[in-house]
Amino acid sequence: MAKGAVERRWQKAEVDEAQAQALSGALAIQARTARLLVARGMRDAESARRYLDPQLSHLPDPFTMKHLLRAATRLADAIERKEAITLYGDYDVDGVTSSSLLASFLKMHGVEAGVYIPKRLVEGYGLNQEAVEHLASTGTRLLITLDCGITASEEIARANSRGMEVIVVDHHRCPPALPPAYATLNPQQDDCGYPEKVLAAVGVTFNLIIGVRKVLRERGAYAQGQEPQIRRLLDLVALGTIADMVPLTGVNRVLVHFGLLELRHAQRPGVRALMEVSKVKPARADSGDVGFKLGPRINAAGRLSDATVGVRLLLTEDLAEARKLAETLDAANGNRQRIEAEVFDAAKKKVDALGTLPAAIILADPEWHPGVVGIVCTKLVERYDRPAILIGEGGRGSARTAKGLHLYDAINDCAEFLTKFGGHRAAAGLRIPFAKVQDFTQALLARVLRDPEYGHETESTLVYDDELRPEEIDQACFAEIMKLEPFGNGNPEPLFKVPAQLRSLRVVGLDHLKLRLMQGQNGGLAGIAFKKGELANELTPGQSLELAAHLELNDFSGVETLELRVRELRPSPAS
Repeated sequence: MAKGAVERRWQKAEVDEAQAQALSGALAIQARTARLLVARGMRDAESARRYLDPQLSHLPDPFTMKHLLRAATRLADAIERKEAITLYGDYDVDGVTSSSLLASFLKMHGVEAGVYIPKRLVEGYGLNQEAVEHLASTGTRLLITLDCGITASEEIARANSRGMEVIVVDHHRCPPALPPAYATLNPQQDDCGYPEKVLAAVGVTFNLIIGVRKVLRERGAYAQGQEPQIRRLLDLVALGTIADMVPLTGVNRVLVHFGLLELRHAQRPGVRALMEVSKVKPARADSGDVGFKLGPRINAAGRLSDATVGVRLLLTEDLAEARKLAETLDAANGNRQRIEAEVFDAAKKKVDALGTLPAAIILADPEWHPGVVGIVCTKLVERYDRPAILIGEGGRGSARTAKGLHLYDAINDCAEFLTKFGGHRAAAGLRIPFAKVQDFTQALLARVLRDPEYGHETESTLVYDDELRPEEIDQACFAEIMKLEPFGNGNPEPLFKVPAQLRSLRVVGLDHLKLRLMQGQNGGLAGIAFKKGELANELTPGQSLELAAHLELNDFSGVETLELRVRELRPSPAS
C-alpha cells in the first residue's frame, strides 16, 4: 500500500440477478455482460438494446430546448446576411471544441467567424468587460458565448449597449437571474423541455447546429445535394464531451459513440496530427485516449498560455501546419506534466501531514500554478477518496467531487467567502482571497459533513463489478465486455477482481509496476500498475494476489495481446 493512500475495503457491486438473467436471455449475451448492464442502470431489454446499439435517431428533438428556435433563427439570419460573428469560448477542451465546432459549421456556409478565447492567466474564466469592448470595436454584431456566459449579466448588458446581440450556449448551473441575452441555450434552465440536462457545452452547440441547418433548409438555402453533412463534425463533440467528464449516458452516449467513429477516421488534419504526437492509433482510438492523451494536450495550451492554439489546430485544413501546432501543444503538455507532478507531490505531503483524513481535502498555496490545480484535484480524489479543492496563485482554485457530494451546491452554500465561482455536480472553479481560505475551509467542511448525499462511512470502499479468473480472459471475453464502450463518467470501465499467483515483476518507465501472472494466456497474463513501482519491494514471485483490474488490448510492435491494467492489488486473504 502506497504511503498515505487510503486502504480500501473491496466490495462486489450488488445487482439484481433475476434482471441480469432476463437480459442475458433476451439479448443473447453472457451473464457477466448482463450483470454489467444492470449495474449501470439497464433494467429492461429495450433500454439495454438502446445502450448497446445507440442510434442518431435516439437523439431528442433539439427544438425542445428552451430558446433553441430563437437562437437558430437569429444565427441563420446572420449567416444569410454575412454579419460579423464572434465565438467567445472557454479555454478548456469543451470551450475549444465548442468554438471549433460552430466555426466549422459556419465555414460550411461561407462565413468566417472570429474566435476569441480568453487567456486563462490574464483574463480568467468567462466573458469580461475588456473583451466586450475589444469585440465591439472590431464590428462584431452577433456574439456567441460557448461554455461560459450564464453568469455574465453585466458583461452581456454591456455588449447589448455596444450594439451586439448575444447568444449564450452553456451547460453550467444557472443563477437565479439569467443574463439579458438575445437567447440562452442551457438545458439546466428550470423551464427547459430538453430531456437531457447534463450535456457538455459542445453537445448544446451541436443541438444549435442541427437547429440552424433545419431553419436554413426550410428557407430553401440548400441546393439539392448541397446540405452540409454535420455528422462528420461529431469528432469535435466526442472530444469535448469526454474531456468535460459529463456522464456518458443517454444523449451523451449517442454523441460520443458516433463521434469516436469519426475520430477513428482522423480526417480532420488537427486530429490526425494530435494522434501522431500522442501515439494514438486512429483505428483504435477510444474514450480513454481522448481523456488521457488527446484532451490533455488541447487543454495544456489553455492552462499555461494561449488556448487559441487548440482552436487553430482543430480548424486548419493544412496537415503540415497541424503538425506544427500539435508539436506546440505536446511541448506545452510536457511542461504541464512537470508542473503538475511538483504540485501533486507537495499536495500529498500536506495531506499526509494531517494524520487523519478530513471529510474534504482543501489546500492552498500561492506558489501553485492555477493551470494544473484541477488535474491535481482529480488525482487527490483518486488517491484519498475525498472531495478535493486546491487553490493556487492569485486565489484561483479548482474542485472535484467524491463520495456522492453535489459539489456545486456545497460550494454555493459557502459562497460568501468567494470572489467568484461556477461549475456543476462533479467539478467547479473558484476564486478566493487567501485571507479567507481558512474560514472557507471550516465552513465547507461543516457543510460537507451535514450533506445528505455525502458518504459518511469512515472506511473507503473499492467497488468492483465481478470476479474474473485469468483463464477466462480471452478475445471473446474481451469483445463482449467492449460492447459497453464508450466508457467514462456515468459508464465506468468494468473493474474485475482477478485472483492469481505472481510469476514475476519489475519496475518499468516512470515508476510503473510490470507484472506477469502464472495463469492465463501466453505463458501467463501480463499486467501493468501505473505509478505503483514502490510496491515492488512488498511483492515476491509465487505470491498469491488479488488484483482489481481493467481489461485492455496492448499493441506492441504490431502484436496485440490482452493484459490487465491494475488499479489496486493486495495479498490474497488465503496467503
